Amino acid sequence: MDSSKDEACEACDQVRWVPGWGIDRMKSMIRERNDWCISRQRKWGLPIPVFYCADCGKPIVTDETIEAVSKLFGEKGSNAWYEMEARDILPEDFACPHCGKNSGFTKEEDTGRLVRLRLLPLRLHAEGPGLLARHHVYGGLDQYRGWFQSSLLTAVGAGQGRALPGVRHPRMDRGRRGQSHAQVPGQWHGPRGDLPEVRRGYDPPGYSADYHVDVRCSDKIFKQLSQNYLKFRNTARYCLGNLDGFDPNELVKPEEMLELDRWAVTKLNELTEKCFAAYDNYEFHVVSHTINDFCVVDMSNFYLDIIKDRLYCEEVGGLERRSAQTALWLILDTMTKLFAPILAFTCDEIWQAMPHRADEDSRNVVLNEMNQPCFYYALSAAEMEKWALVEDLRDDVNVVLENARTRRRSARP
Repeated sequence: MDSSKDEACEACDQVRWVPGWGIDRMKSMIRERNDWCISRQRKWGLPIPVFYCADCGKPIVTDETIEAVSKLFGEKGSNAWYEMEARDILPEDFACPHCGKNSGFTKEEDTGRLVRLRLLPLRLHAEGPGLLARHHVYGGLDQYRGWFQSSLLTAVGAGQGRALPGVRHPRMDRGRRGQSHAQVPGQWHGPRGDLPEVRRGYDPPGYSADYHVDVRCSDKIFKQLSQNYLKFRNTARYCLGNLDGFDPNELVKPEEMLELDRWAVTKLNELTEKCFAAYDNYEFHVVSHTINDFCVVDMSNFYLDIIKDRLYCEEVGGLERRSAQTALWLILDTMTKLFAPILAFTCDEIWQAMPHRADEDSRNVVLNEMNQPCFYYALSAAEMEKWALVEDLRDDVNVVLENARTRRRSARP
C-alpha cells in the first residue's frame, strides 16, 4: 500500500475539489491508510433477499421467504446467503406465489448499485478518456474515507492518467444549533416532503443554503428562507401579469427601447454573468442569493415600481408600453432558465404560463439553453453611472418623504 500512496496523492492534484479543502482531507487519509485493499468487505452492502422462480422468472418476496432468510441469518450470519442454494434456504415444498410451480428457484446475487458505482473508474478507463472527463463523484462528507477514496484508488490502480475529473460533497442537515437530528430531542428529522414549503414546490435548504458546510435546519430557519423564495415568485407574477397579449417574436429593437428599460436589461446581463460564474464553481447558493438581490434591489425597489404607470396607462400597442414589456419578458425568460436547475417545479410552472419565441421548446424550461447576456440592449458604463446617481437621489427622496409621513401621523390627535 505504501508504494502507491505517492501516486495516489499526485493524482489528487489532477482532481477538481469542491470545496477546495477536500484535497487536503483526502491526502491526509491516503497517507494514514493501512488497508491493502479497496474495501475491507467482501462486497459493498448486504444481500438482497429476493428469489426468482425458474419457471415464470418473476421475483419472489413474501412473508414466508423473509422469515426463512431472517432465521438463516440469525443462525449462520449473512454469509450463508452466498454459501447455500435457494432450495436449502426456502421452506420445504415452497411454491411460487405467481405460477404455483416449485420446480426450482434462484437467488438474487446483486448487493445494490454501490458495487457498480465503486467500479465506475474501471469502466471509464475501459471506455476511454472522453467518457471519463464527463463524470464527477458526488457524495457526503463521510465519503472521503469511502466512495471518494475507493474511486480514486481504483482509478490509480487501473493506470488512468487522470483519476477523476472532480469530487463534490454536499452538506448534512443539522438542527438549529448545529447538532445532528439524532442528538436533538423532539427535533424534526422526517422526510422533507413533510414540510409545507416542500409541498409548495421547493426545497428550502437546497434553495439558498451553502452546501459546503453543514446546514442548520429548523421551522424558523425554513420560514426565513421561504421569504427569499417568495420574492422571486412575486417578481415572476408581476412579469406574467403584464405580459398578457405580448408576442416575444416581436421585441422592441434596441435603438427604440427606452433608456430605463435598457438599464434593467443591463442589470439582467450582470445577473446572468454572475450566475454563470457561480454555476461553473458549483456555488448554487450564490445563484439563489444573486437572483434574490436582483429581484429585491433592482426590480422591486426601483424598476418595477417606476414602470407601473406605463404598463397600466399607456396605449396597449404603444412604444412606451411595449418597451417595458420587452424588458420584462427578457428578465422573466432569463431568470426562469437560470433558476430552473434549483427551482425546477416553480420555474416550470412559470414557463408553462409565459409566452415563448418560435425557437424555444415550450414543453419544459429545462429543454432550453440558458440565455446569454443581451449586450445589444446594454447601456454604456457612463450611462449606468448616471442611473446610479438617479437611484441614490430616489433613495434620499424616499427617506425624506417617509419622515414627513411619520411626522404627519404623529401630529394627528
